[in-house]
Amino acid sequence: MQILKSIIHPLLLASSIGLVACTERMDIDVNDEPVQLALYGSITTDTTQHSVTVRQSSNYFSNSQPVGISHATVTISDGDTTFTLSESQNGEYLTDADVFGIEGKTYTLKVIVEFNGITDEYEATSYLPYSVQVNSVKLQPSNMGNHIVDALLYGRLPESNNNYLNIRAYKNDNIPLNANLSDFNIIKSENVEMKEIDGAVCMNLRTSGTTSNKVIIEQGDLVTFQVCSITKEYADYVLNVQKELQGSIPIFSGPPA
Repeated sequence: MQILKSIIHPLLLASSIGLVACTERMDIDVNDEPVQLALYGSITTDTTQHSVTVRQSSNYFSNSQPVGISHATVTISDGDTTFTLSESQNGEYLTDADVFGIEGKTYTLKVIVEFNGITDEYEATSYLPYSVQVNSVKLQPSNMGNHIVDALLYGRLPESNNNYLNIRAYKNDNIPLNANLSDFNIIKSENVEMKEIDGAVCMNLRTSGTTSNKVIIEQGDLVTFQVCSITKEYADYVLNVQKELQGSIPIFSGPPA
């Protein structure tokens, strides 16, 4: 028994030394940056109310909803027709319900708003890509875990498409499975010449679990997939936002480009 004790004690001592040596107090500056104006909007080929939000930025650690800005003038134009949006709530501005975008056209978003006592005009322009021909979506068990299923997409990209897609999904028609920008599924075909989509994994769906920010699908649920053609610029924007939200690895490395 004496020999056994002499072996255990040095091991405990070595463990204690290792834990102490790796501990260091660090003070990190997390002061808030000045509030900025944040504009976000989109238009699709769907006939619906299209939304543009005009809001203030908020603290990174804030759990409250960003503050909306009222009394802005918001328009979307394709060069021939201009749609004027009406304010709904909390800085959200909506088109009429019969508005739809046309593939191949270039749209301009213009916002005139007073912010911090200064009235200014903001403008952004983007091209509406041609849509994807979707043949089917297949569900199968995923290699990522027992309670995850993969959604496999089959279809074809149009010849003029730039091969960037954003996959959205809804449970029972009205419950979004990936409503937040951080959950958008951006996929890109690496080979521009290959227009066929032959079983590409477009989304992972969770069938059980306790994760508070993930919607669980169950047997009997109706899942609707929305396949959106997007520009490279928008794809890069979403991917950079997601990288920023995930944090840097290692923790003290620089921010994404």
